[in-house]
Formats: sequence, C-alpha cells, structure tokens
Amino acid sequence: MDPTVVTHRLRSVDKRCATMSVLWTTFSSAAAALHPLRYRGRVMAEPEDEFSGMGSAPRGPSFLPSSPAAEPAPTVTPGSPSHPGAPGPPRSIRPTVISVLAIAFVAAVVAGASLFAYWGDTHISAPARTTALPVYSSPPDRIDFDTADGRGQLVMRSRSWVTEGAPVYGNYLRVEVELICLEGEVDYDPYLFQAFDKSGQLFEVAAEGTGDRPLSVGTLGPGQRIRGSIAFDMPRGEATLLMSDDSENTVTALRVPD
Repeated sequence: MDPTVVTHRLRSVDKRCATMSVLWTTFSSAAAALHPLRYRGRVMAEPEDEFSGMGSAPRGPSFLPSSPAAEPAPTVTPGSPSHPGAPGPPRSIRPTVISVLAIAFVAAVVAGASLFAYWGDTHISAPARTTALPVYSSPPDRIDFDTADGRGQLVMRSRSWVTEGAPVYGNYLRVEVELICLEGEVDYDPYLFQAFDKSGQLFEVAAEGTGDRPLSVGTLGPGQRIRGSIAFDMPRGEATLLMSDDSENTVTALRVPD
C-alpha cells in the first residue's frame, strides 16, 4: 500500500478519536451539572470517605439503581399528624352539643313541671260559686203520704243543678221541698230523703249544695208546714226523690226531671 495513503488514513482516525473524546467530555460535564449523582439513568454513588464507614449516602437492596436519590427525611415535631404519638384528626363536637342540649331540655321540662305542681299546691283557688236558676213546678208537684203517726203531703217547689262546693260528680241536685202535716204528726229530717238515678243507683243526702235554706229537723202537727232544701251529689240527669220515715220505710216518691 502506498505510504501516503496509510499516513492519510491514520490522521483521519486520530481526528475522529479526538472529536469523540471532546464530545464525551462535554456530555459528561453536562450530565454532572444536571445531577451530580445520576448519569444515564443509573445512581452514581458519592465517593466514600475513608472515615465514614459505609458512607453518607444510604445503600442496600431498598435503593434500586433506577430509584431517585434519597431525600432527607422531613423533620417531625410532636403534635404533628405524622408523629407516632400524636392524636388523630380532631373529633366532631356535634354529638356532645346535642347531648348537652337534650339534657338541658329534660331538666327544663322537669323544673317546669315541678314549679307548676308547687304553684298548684300553694294556690288552691276556691271553686266558683255558680248556682243555676231553680226550675219551679207550676203547679208544684205534690203527693200525699201516710206514716204510722199521721198523714201529710210532700211538695217539690223547685229543682236545680249547682256546682258550689266540691261535688264528686261535678254538680249537686238541689231540691226545695215543703212538708205539710194533714193529720197526726209528721217528722221531718233531711236524712229521711234519698235519690236514685235512671240506672237505679242510690245516692244519700249531701251536706253541701243545699244553699242558704237547708231543711231542718223537727216534727209537724196538724196544719203545720216546713220548707227547705236538700241536695244530692250525683250525675246530672233525671232522678227520683224518695222519702222514708224514722223506721227507714219508704213512704212516698216524686219524679225529678232533669
């Protein structure tokens, strides 16, 4: 081969090698400037310090060649969410508020009921004194009767339903009666009278509800008469007035319309 040609080819190879060397140096500098620990996708270990043991950079199976460089662990302060001993997320106070409101409501209801009961016990109002207008019979209902001691006549002058006092059934049947002695003697006493309702229930004379002129106790002679009121604590409705003698024998009866 011609020595001139060989020399020319050797010079071309030298120039190409020099060019490749310059390119390699430039590429390496650029890569190192971008990331001092990465080159072509592989993690480059930092030079070990002869006094640092295993080196300042972590090494081991967990650091894969393709993983990014280890970053310093964040500083954890007590009370932060990531702290092992820190409390969890803040709890809602809504259940506590609802419980407090419910307890307060129940307490208010109990207190109100207690105050109402106390007021009712200490402020007992007197029952209203209401008296219905008496209904007069015209002519008055009357009936004759005979007793072991004489003969007389029972007259119903008026009737009314009143609520004065404290009736168990809500009202009293007040009847104004007149007793007349026709012959012999006739005893009179409010407790000689009874009343029963249309269902047959019997009611005794009540001490209250007679008004200002209750029937007294005594005995009538021929031609004498006495007038007064008797009352019965009973449900309102049609009733029957019974009269007995001292032996508790019924001597007469009168129907009392409602």
